[in-house]
Amino acid sequence: MAARGKFWRRVLKRFAGVDRTRWLVVFLATGMCICSLALIKIQVIDGPSLSSQAAKLRTVTYPIRAERGKILDARGTVLATSTQRYNVVANPYLLRTYVHKEVVNSAGKVITNTRAAEGPDAREKVMGTGPVEAARQLAPILEQDRAELGGMLVADSGYQIIARNVEPAKWRKIKELKIEGITSETTTLRSYPAGNTASTVVGFVNQENVGAAGIEASREGVLGGKDGERTVEIAPTGQIIPDGAETTKEAQSGQSLKLSLDADLNQQAQTSLDNAVKKTGATWGTVVVMEVATGRVLALADSGALPPMDAREKSESTKSRVVQSVYEPGSTGKLITFAAALDQGKITPLSTFRIPYEITMKNDEKFVDSHEHGVQNLTASGVLAESSNVGTVQIGDLVSDKSRYQMMKKLGLGEPTGIEMPGETGGLVPTPQEWDGRQRYTTMFGQGIAVSPLQVTQLMATVANGGVRIPARIVDSWTDQNGVVHKTDTPKATRAMEPDTAATLMRMMESVTGSDGTAELAKVPGYRTAGKTGTTEILGGADSGGVVASFVGAAPAEKPAVAVSVVLNKPQTSVYGGVVAAPVFSEVTGAALRMLGVKPSTEAPKLYPIEANTK
Repeated sequence: MAARGKFWRRVLKRFAGVDRTRWLVVFLATGMCICSLALIKIQVIDGPSLSSQAAKLRTVTYPIRAERGKILDARGTVLATSTQRYNVVANPYLLRTYVHKEVVNSAGKVITNTRAAEGPDAREKVMGTGPVEAARQLAPILEQDRAELGGMLVADSGYQIIARNVEPAKWRKIKELKIEGITSETTTLRSYPAGNTASTVVGFVNQENVGAAGIEASREGVLGGKDGERTVEIAPTGQIIPDGAETTKEAQSGQSLKLSLDADLNQQAQTSLDNAVKKTGATWGTVVVMEVATGRVLALADSGALPPMDAREKSESTKSRVVQSVYEPGSTGKLITFAAALDQGKITPLSTFRIPYEITMKNDEKFVDSHEHGVQNLTASGVLAESSNVGTVQIGDLVSDKSRYQMMKKLGLGEPTGIEMPGETGGLVPTPQEWDGRQRYTTMFGQGIAVSPLQVTQLMATVANGGVRIPARIVDSWTDQNGVVHKTDTPKATRAMEPDTAATLMRMMESVTGSDGTAELAKVPGYRTAGKTGTTEILGGADSGGVVASFVGAAPAEKPAVAVSVVLNKPQTSVYGGVVAAPVFSEVTGAALRMLGVKPSTEAPKLYPIEANTK
C-alpha cells in the first residue's frame, strides 16, 4: 500500500511539471497574440485618429486680425484709423520649464560682447527659472506689476494674453529675451486723431476691437472685416517647427466709411455749443446742421463730448442726445399747427386774430401768453413772430385733430429718422384718441409730444425744402477692399405739405428773426434768415424743473441751403430760445454757409405785417 502511494506521487509530480510548462507556453502565446492584436488596432485601426489627436496636441491656432476700415469726414479727414500693435501671449505650461541662462565673466557680470562670451573666463549661469523669472524680465518692459503678471503666467492654460496693444518697439525688446512660451499676435489699435470732433457720431471700439458705440457699432459689419487664422505645429519649447504642418486663412480687411460730416464745421459747432452751455449754465446742449436738399447731416455736436477713448470709460459720454434724447419742442412745434392750417386754406399770413393775454376755450381750458399784455390785433404772421400761445390755439382750433396729427406724421415725428446711429429714438406722438381736453390744445404749441433734436432739424429742413421730407443720413459712401466706392442709397423723399404752404411758412418765419420777432439774435450777417424759437417747461421725471430753450431755422431764407437746430437744457441766464440758443444758431449757420460757398442774399426780405390793419 505504501509502495502504491509512492508511485502515484511520482506520477502526479511528473505530470504537474508538464502542465505548468504547458500552461506557461499557452499563457505566453496568448499574451503575444493580445499584444499583436493591440498593435494592429493602434497602427491600422486607430492610427489615423491617434495621429490626428497627437497633431492637435502639438498645434496652435493664432488669429489673424482683420484690418479695420477707416472712418473719414466728407473731405477725407481721418476720424478713426488703426495702427499695428501686438498682443503678447504666454503659454504657462511651457513657462514651467523655462530656464533663463546668461554667459557671465569671473566676476559674475553678464557678458554682452560676442567675442568676450567665447573667452576663457566666460561661463554659463542660470539667472532664474519658471514663471517667476519670466515675470521679472517682462514686467519692466510691459510696465506691469510683477506680482500680477506672475499670476497670469502660472494660469492653468496653454494660452494667456498678458498684454494688449503693445507697441512694435516694446515687442522687439520682448522678442530679444527669447523666453520659451512667450509669443505674440498681430493686432491693431484704434485711434481717433480728430479728438472730440464728432466723437458721439464716430463712437469707439471695445478691447476686442469691435464697435461698441456710434458708427463704429452701427456699421460694424462694414468696418470690422473678417478675422483669419494661422495654424502651426510647435515644438515642446513653444517655437514653431519650420517644416511642420501649417494652414493659413487670410483675414479680410474692413471697408472704409465716408461720412457726410465736415470735421471743421463740426468743430465750430462743438466750440460754439460748449461756450454757450458754459455761459448760460445749461446742463447740456445739442447742435445739428442738415443740408436741406439732400438730408445729409453736415455737423452734429453734443455738449461736453469727449475723445472716443476717454468716452469709453464714461458710459454717459457715449450717448448722443441729438438722436437719443427727447423733449417737448414747445413753440417750435407751432410750425406744425401753422403748416396744417395753411395747407388746408384755413388761414393766410394776413388772417387777423384778437389776442388777449388769457383765453378760455370752449371746453373751459384756459391758456396764456408768455408775458402779460393788453389785447392785440395780430395777423397770423404776427402770431408766429411773437410766438403767441393764445393766437396759436385759435388757429389750431380751425383745423381738425386728425389733420394736425397727420401733419405731425408727415413731418416724420413719432418715428426714427433712420440715420445710421445706434439707439435712435422715435419720440412720442400720441394719437388724437389719446389726447385729453387740455392736451388737444397743448399739442398745438408743442407740448404733449416728445421729439429729438434731429427730428426738429428734419422738420425745419422739410419746410425749407418746399415741403418735401428727405430722411436724415450721415454716411455718404464706403470703399471696399478693391478700392471701389459704393454710394449710400438715396433715402425716399415724401411730400409733407404743398409747395405754396412751405414757401409761405418760410416767409412768415423771416419775421421771427426780424426786429419785431422773438429771435433777432439769430440773424446771420449777409443772409436772410428764417426760424422759430422754443421754450418749454420740463415736467416730471428725474430731470424735472427748469426749461428747454431752443431755436431752429434755415438760411438763406429765399433759397435755403441748410437747416440748423440748437437746443439748450436748463439754461440759467434766460429761459428764452431767442436769447440763449439764437446766437449759437447765428455762429454755426454762418460758418456752414461760408463752408458751402453760398452767396450772400442780395434782396431784402418782404415781411408780412405783424399787426392787423383795423382801420
